[in-house]
Parts: sequence; structure tokens; C-alpha cells
Amino acid sequence: MSKFEVGDIVIGTVVRVYPSYAIMLFDGGKTGLLHISELSEHFVRSFTGYVQTGNIYKVRVIEIDEDKDEMKVSLKRVGRDERHKPLPHQEIAEEDISFDGLKAHLEEWKEAYGRKND
Repeated sequence: MSKFEVGDIVIGTVVRVYPSYAIMLFDGGKTGLLHISELSEHFVRSFTGYVQTGNIYKVRVIEIDEDKDEMKVSLKRVGRDERHKPLPHQEIAEEDISFDGLKAHLEEWKEAYGRKND
């Protein structure tokens, strides 16, 4: 059972960037997908120009699939006021990092978003 709930605002670190999405790491080793459509209300020409490995963002949890251990997050759904509120520091232990839940569905997502060679 995840300690995250849909609607929560959490801090995450970008650990992998692709042309139209990024994989983020959260407290407790939970991973999530940040898609280009969830970056901004405005057109984003280059996802990789906006998001880079190591960036830390406050994001809103928009979907959780406990069965697949997957989470989808949004940067654009964090309001301006919420962006500036401090959140508690998170500790991520190296042994908590796992991409198994996301890796299992990576090909499916790439096909759904028209990316076959990322």
C-alpha cells in the first residue's frame, strides 16, 4: 500500500529523461511518470530542454495504480502558491530505488505515445 494519495503534492527527483516524459523518484523509492502534457498549460517545444536529470520538482499525484506499483504526476497542476510552500525534506535510500513497476510497462507507454526507439 502506498503512502501517497491522488491529489497529494510531493517532492520528486528526475532520474531519467526521454523526449516526451520523465521518470521521477519519490520518498520511499516510489517512482512516477511525468508526461510532457503535464508540464505546463503552455506549449512545451522541448521536454528535454525543460526537464533534466537531477531536477527536483513539487508535483501533484494524479493517478496511482497499486497493482502495477505505478504513479503518474503533474507539474502543471501544482498552483503558484503551492509551489512556494515548503515541504519536508525527503530521504531516499539507494536500496529503495526500483524501476521494476515502470519498466514492465515502458514499451506499452512508448507505443501509446508514438515513441518506439526511446
